[in-house]
Amino acid sequence: MPGAEAIEGFIRAGINANWLLTGQGEMLLSEAVGAAAPPGVASIKEQEKKIDDSEFELVPYLDIEASAGNGSLIDQELQTSQMAFRRDWLIQRGLQSSKCTLIKARGDSMEPTIHDGDLLLVDRRIVSIKDDAIYIIESENHLVVKRVQQALDGSLIIISDNPRYEKQVISPERARELKITGRVRWYGHEI
Repeated sequence: MPGAEAIEGFIRAGINANWLLTGQGEMLLSEAVGAAAPPGVASIKEQEKKIDDSEFELVPYLDIEASAGNGSLIDQELQTSQMAFRRDWLIQRGLQSSKCTLIKARGDSMEPTIHDGDLLLVDRRIVSIKDDAIYIIESENHLVVKRVQQALDGSLIIISDNPRYEKQVISPERARELKITGRVRWYGHEI
């Protein structure tokens, strides 16, 4: 039998003490009929609402891909789902969830940094080269994800992190025509 301190810990975690000691009733306090959570302990549903409302923001996931290779055709931007990011994490990075989207990378030209199938969190407020970083570039209805460096003469150096791919130099004139659709601020992949 658990001691009083252990039982108190279970109650704080939302476990029904009656269920714990006797096996009767619902396991979770929020499911117990007529049972109220102890003072200072929020029910599971209240905890979920508190987390959703105060700690996380949802970023839309679009069914489009940015090629880490030769380019992926933009058919249509369809939101297929959303992903939650901690609000404080977004704020620390100067990001606004309403101005960000998640898209998928396709290809191997950005490996070992970005892998085929990785999720990319894109800040869509960034529509010009501000510093050496990874950007989403639209060219002739194709999206590519590349590292971009700006030279002093205004030309751009388009870099693939994979050494098998050569750098591309874009003239200052052509660089002014290049459409930047966002800056990659985070990427994630499965192990």
